[in-house]
Amino acid sequence: MKIVRIILPYVMLGAACPASAQQAAHAQTTPRRVVTTTRLVALFSELENEWMQSVQHKDESKLASLLGDDFQLWTPETSGPTPREDWQKQTLARGLTSFQFRQMAVRSLGEDSAVISFVLRESVQSGGKPTAEEHFVVDIWSKKADRWVCTDRYASPLAAATRRAQPEDRRPSGKQ
Repeated sequence: MKIVRIILPYVMLGAACPASAQQAAHAQTTPRRVVTTTRLVALFSELENEWMQSVQHKDESKLASLLGDDFQLWTPETSGPTPREDWQKQTLARGLTSFQFRQMAVRSLGEDSAVISFVLRESVQSGGKPTAEEHFVVDIWSKKADRWVCTDRYASPLAAATRRAQPEDRRPSGKQ
């Protein structure tokens, strides 16, 4: 019995060591991804944030300063672009309560233009009911007289894309 008491802790320790050694080796070999914000991502995150805050607070003058005169919205739901005036009227009529950006990326196309892409999640009051919407957005920004303005926005809802990508919901019929 004394031998079992003496040997058992060593057996338990020996069994635990390989598992912890494997975990430590796995932790060392698994690369950790560190996301750093570039100068351009920081700049356009701020501009996009100002844009959404101006929509949220229905600040037409601030919104006008961020959009080019020729701004257009492109979506898969419409056959052509939505002009700035129509888009602005529709957007300010909605009750935006909150918003969030994810996966922002910026591609510079020279000193005076850039393409920004991100996922936009919006919470809106529509018909007295709160709803959440997610869109994949691509914005084209141009520098005009030392300030950046957005000239085009391409927005596609994510829920429709997710629905199409998933297989049909099939329930067993009992005959299979």
